[in-house]
Amino acid sequence: MADITTATKLANMQIPEWWANYTAQRSVEQDQFFQSGVISAVPNLASQLNGGGFLVNMPYFKPLADVDPQIPNDDNDIQLNTIETGVSQARLYGMDQGWSATDLAAELAGADPLTAMGNSVSDYWRHINEKILLNTLDGVYSSTSMKNKNQFDATADGQTDNTFSLSNFNNARFMLGDRYQDLAVVAVHSDILKQLQNANIVDPKTGNVIMVNGNQLPTQIQAPNPGDSIKGVRIVVDDSLPVKSGVYTSYLFSTGAFGWSEMPVSNAVATGRDELRFHGVDYLVNRRRFILAPAGMSWNESAFQADAMKSNGNKPVAFPSMADMANGKYWTRVADEKLIPFVKFTTTDEAIKKADTSALPKA
Repeated sequence: MADITTATKLANMQIPEWWANYTAQRSVEQDQFFQSGVISAVPNLASQLNGGGFLVNMPYFKPLADVDPQIPNDDNDIQLNTIETGVSQARLYGMDQGWSATDLAAELAGADPLTAMGNSVSDYWRHINEKILLNTLDGVYSSTSMKNKNQFDATADGQTDNTFSLSNFNNARFMLGDRYQDLAVVAVHSDILKQLQNANIVDPKTGNVIMVNGNQLPTQIQAPNPGDSIKGVRIVVDDSLPVKSGVYTSYLFSTGAFGWSEMPVSNAVATGRDELRFHGVDYLVNRRRFILAPAGMSWNESAFQADAMKSNGNKPVAFPSMADMANGKYWTRVADEKLIPFVKFTTTDEAIKKADTSALPKA
């Protein structure tokens, strides 16, 4: 059994400068939203803030105006049109966290305490990354500019099928109309995945799925697992997705739906020791500054500061909180809804109804 009384002290450890980058990078490598391509690294976002500030401007081109072509004749010149541009804004987030050595005692007794700490801290930030993404989605979909946009609620009044059926799944992905094929990833709770697996009714003679809710399912959805696909949309499973009173929220994403950029931080990692507090405490502090920007949406800094300053002595607030990210007042849609690369899909926890196959003719 390891003798934790001789464990390496945090304050005595030489934490290399790259350790902060190592933990941040490891948190990204383990995050399935990054790995699935939902979140894409955009390094030049954070670099725009090297001179200071909290907002990044992201210019974009709008689609060409849908005007009729000009009919040639000898009397008129060709009239030139222009392409319009727009600007969305992304917000810099700042987060710090600290840990005491007592929480890490068992890990620090190992042979490689730096690796043990790196794994623990990166796991923490990976979980925070997911919470930031989901809070941002809450804010986006509670924005008045996204009302009834890019969302399909199978639990709404008048819906007779409230489940994650193939029909409802198609209703969700066709919220983007002819851009439905842009949606490459669907994130679901494990309870939803279980429903999909339980719903498969397989003909023992052919091995083919017969039907669900009267719809024949493609073979690629048969007993789906993470990494499999529904209609070519890859499944990601995450139990941090919202669940409330038997209502489950799933999301469909295009690749690169969110842009992410990590900003270098002075003193990103710090260690120390207080000999008097609790008879000696070692501590570790980690600081991060980063941007996570949903495509087609813009952060409303003036609305955020107007609210935040009320409880801060009328002084500007440096960084939004998790709750601020989820506040629809601070998000505005700046692109056509078909160019917003994600869809919210709400279903219940009811089992997907199995079709009655007892009356099928027997071979």
